[in-house]
Amino acid sequence: MSTVLQESQPQIASSLDWKTYTSSQTDEALFEWRRLEDRLGDQGIACSATWTECWIRHYGDLVPFKILAAQANGQTRGIVLITEGVEQKDGPIPVHTTHVGTAGEPQIGSVCVEYNRLLIEHGFEVPFFRGVVDTIQADPTWEQLRLDGFDELELAAWLAEFPDASVQSRDSKYFDLKQARDENKEILSLLGKSTRSNIRRRLKKYGDLECEWAEDLDQAASIFAEMIEMHQARWQAVGQPGSFATGRFRAFQEEAMVRLFAENRVVLFRVRHEGATVGCLYLLREGERLLDYISGFAPFDEKPSPGLISHYLCMERALQHGYAAYDFLVGDKQHKDNLSTHHNQLCWLTWKRPSWKAWSVEQLRRAKRLIGK
Repeated sequence: MSTVLQESQPQIASSLDWKTYTSSQTDEALFEWRRLEDRLGDQGIACSATWTECWIRHYGDLVPFKILAAQANGQTRGIVLITEGVEQKDGPIPVHTTHVGTAGEPQIGSVCVEYNRLLIEHGFEVPFFRGVVDTIQADPTWEQLRLDGFDELELAAWLAEFPDASVQSRDSKYFDLKQARDENKEILSLLGKSTRSNIRRRLKKYGDLECEWAEDLDQAASIFAEMIEMHQARWQAVGQPGSFATGRFRAFQEEAMVRLFAENRVVLFRVRHEGATVGCLYLLREGERLLDYISGFAPFDEKPSPGLISHYLCMERALQHGYAAYDFLVGDKQHKDNLSTHHNQLCWLTWKRPSWKAWSVEQLRRAKRLIGK
């Protein structure tokens, strides 16, 4: 949600008129979605009409979905995508899940949504949230509710409704560009001593580096295509398929990149050394915040510390462009630790509807833990 729910905040007393759009009414729903987004401005990539439409186009035939909207005085005040999970499991046990936002696809080929949220006009947060919860609870078909990639501040209201839910929290590390700008400090000066030393040594060893911040679609497409090649090569070298191994994921990302670039909501960045690419970065833009979404780097034996150097140089350029934060999202990689100064908590919530099956799965887990002691 764009604003954390608080009972003390002003609420508009008028009742909301609810409408559920099925897959055959997607165009009508997205029209309303864009009208609401145009009024509210940038509320984040994950709840944007473009991201949602691209997801529906490439996953909507696989993952059942509906769009829930609420109106007051003839205008849409809140809207959300609700999906039915496909190939979801609780340990080894298949389960029927329901998800909020662009989630619920099989793990292989998932878009891995982060900074997920509802799109709600200010003043309608509580009644809209209440209606979404009621709609979800009224559906008897699912066994687990899953909220994927929500900021911890967005979870307070959900936890009040589902107090016994389990929550997995992960650090989303970021560098505070605003702090550097406000204090008139260089990025290097705010990093750890060993990181500063390592970056200086690497830059000296590299010598001349060419940096590209895509200014037009042709340049963006060139960086994006090379990023895919480098990303796949690195993962396949260690026996993993890589994110772009599935056609759905690749098609989704290709369309989303083009459309979001046209809306100035993504950044493509490339670093080259002596004619060879060191790294390519694909970042999502949320207001003044950049999100490190996907990357591709040269092999370590060809280019030293390619991730560290590529991100550092992109951070320098982001500082010049006026961004407030450079967010590495979740994931355990050394350059994220080295280049970050702060962190947010992103959360994955699971609430299990009471049932004989849920009870049995939990007993199996307890037995396994006891055997393992």
